[in-house]
Amino acid sequence: MNSVLQKEFMKFIKILNDNDCIKHLILIGSWSEYIYMQTGMLKDFIPSIRTLDIDFLVTNLKKPKEKISLTEIAKAEGYFINEDVLTGSTKISSTSQLEIEFLINQKGKGTESVLKTNLGVNAQALRHMNVLIDNTIEVKFLGVLVIVPTPEAYALHKMIINKERGNKIEKDKESLIFLYPYLDKNVVAEIRSTLTKKENRNIDQFIHENLINI
Repeated sequence: MNSVLQKEFMKFIKILNDNDCIKHLILIGSWSEYIYMQTGMLKDFIPSIRTLDIDFLVTNLKKPKEKISLTEIAKAEGYFINEDVLTGSTKISSTSQLEIEFLINQKGKGTESVLKTNLGVNAQALRHMNVLIDNTIEVKFLGVLVIVPTPEAYALHKMIINKERGNKIEKDKESLIFLYPYLDKNVVAEIRSTLTKKENRNIDQFIHENLINI
């Protein structure tokens, strides 16, 4: 993995921690795999991360109670702020082209594609995030407590949404094929018991098409 990107990732994690933001966010994208490796959560696991994107899931759009402007904090640290041209969601970019994005769970019959949050960022609202929110673990990384999904929840979520991932479908498949043998299958079964029939159908289809021989 590019050492410059690693340093940028570590820098942003520290910024979030120093400004009391980190506890309101779950690191959910491929960089979760980096945390799994760095913390020894999965023995002998070495991820292959090929993305400039860092994705954070905002746990509650109304927290913290006193609003924080993460965009202004990032600007002061030399980052660039822009909005996605299609969704209007906030993107924070570094000079090394690392791009930080924010997502939030779409609840009930909600139709808004982007929601404003008390962290001062506009988060893209997506469904199927409950599997991540309901199955997290807090780990110490560089002296900072970072919240990530359990590896099992992380993998199941990727299976559920794989068909919706556009040009990232194949990359996600490769990642899951490598990660799958490291998962605790009892934990997988426990999480699956909480999911909807449709979500489980998506998982079954993904396993049948890609993981049946692993």
